[in-house]
Amino acid sequence: MPVSPIRGIRTFRYAVFFDGVDDYARIEPFIVYGWSEITIQEWIYAYHPKANLEASKFNMIGSYGVDLVAFLHTTDGKFDYTVLDIVWATRKPDNTRQDYAFSWYAYRNRWVNLAVGFTTTRELSFWVNGAKVSSASVPSNYITILEMDPKTATYPDRFTRFVLGANVLFYERITMMQSSLLIYSRALSEDEIIHNMVYPWNPVRDGLKVWLLAHPDHVRDIDGDGVLEWVDLSGNGNHAKLYGARLVEIIKTPSRILTPMRATPVVR
Repeated sequence: MPVSPIRGIRTFRYAVFFDGVDDYARIEPFIVYGWSEITIQEWIYAYHPKANLEASKFNMIGSYGVDLVAFLHTTDGKFDYTVLDIVWATRKPDNTRQDYAFSWYAYRNRWVNLAVGFTTTRELSFWVNGAKVSSASVPSNYITILEMDPKTATYPDRFTRFVLGANVLFYERITMMQSSLLIYSRALSEDEIIHNMVYPWNPVRDGLKVWLLAHPDHVRDIDGDGVLEWVDLSGNGNHAKLYGARLVEIIKTPSRILTPMRATPVVR
């Protein structure tokens, strides 16, 4: 199994695993419409190759193909995909889509900390392992997930759920693990993004709307309906329902403690 996301600190012992076949998780209801800023930060591990031949869209909110407004990760439609992008999709005034994307294909089969931030000045930034890797200025007349009113969308429900491991329709899945998810109603600073990357068990609290951290204490059936929840630690009740996805241990506890072997000198 892959080792901890933070090799030196070895903080994470657990992750939520999605098999790429029929696993997903969803936070619902969850609406970002009306926010002036947002940050989405994740510790994630994407397997290559994956378990299907479809174009995987995952960790998603919005309607990418119809309303043309979304946040998502995506691969191409190959078992051994050659594309792995994080995407901020916007709708232009002429009703065409403008994608802002960053490829994190180089980080497949390893733990990576990814973040997207969007400010009141409409600066969009992508972050990888605490470093800003790309940014853009999004025109004020482009519609983003923060301006897309679910009531006026063609598919309102796609803007009222955040889905992990699959798209908002619960298919186009990816084989992956996730050890944390943080969503804020504001743009975090560079120092705050680095802090969250290094200390995911103690993230910045200001503006925090979703805080999922993989641990046995935080994955349980809290409402008694027979479906496990990945418990939201932010206090806002944005729990993620787990459908097939399960908690796995990625750093095993030693089964026994080995004592040093004592060598007995041989007299010749």
